[in-house]
Amino acid sequence: MKLIATALFIFIFSSIVFSQAKDEREERITLKEFPEPAISLIKNLPKNCKKFKFYRETDGTHKSFEAKFKYKKHLYSIEFNLKGIVEDIEQNIKFKEIDHDIKSKISNYFDGNFSKVKIIKTQKQYLLIPDIDHSTQTRDILTKEDKSHTNYEIIAEVQTNNKREFREFTFSGSGEIIAFRILNATSYEHVLY
Repeated sequence: MKLIATALFIFIFSSIVFSQAKDEREERITLKEFPEPAISLIKNLPKNCKKFKFYRETDGTHKSFEAKFKYKKHLYSIEFNLKGIVEDIEQNIKFKEIDHDIKSKISNYFDGNFSKVKIIKTQKQYLLIPDIDHSTQTRDILTKEDKSHTNYEIIAEVQTNNKREFREFTFSGSGEIIAFRILNATSYEHVLY
């Protein structure tokens, strides 16, 4: 009986943690409103970065700043914490650009868990190494010299039985599922950029 109760508790707890809803809000701001370290890093990006947009984000209790821009025909975003330290860098890519073996693992996950899947957005997420200068790492990521750890974030419309939802999935660099969150309607539109 204790074993069943323990297993049930672990299942319920992991389900809650694994699938928290994402209610993210963005407010358009100017670069001057960013913390100084973030401003410095942005000003040191390659000169041919363009179409900058700056945001203050709130996702439940987590607050951050985000700079979105275009570089060499790709859309990027850099997320900073409130002190101006880089949290991650994301690059919009097409699902078909993912390495074949990794893409197959991700597709197998979708096929095994949902009756229908429509991929809406795919991003390569670069996780920076804390002890290495973030300006250098950012430049290396943009120039494709960075070999740091990456994840994939995929926004998809999924269907199970008769229920349709928009979800944000995070997969490891090898294609293993890490987590997912349900996207609330208020979050959906701005996360597509």
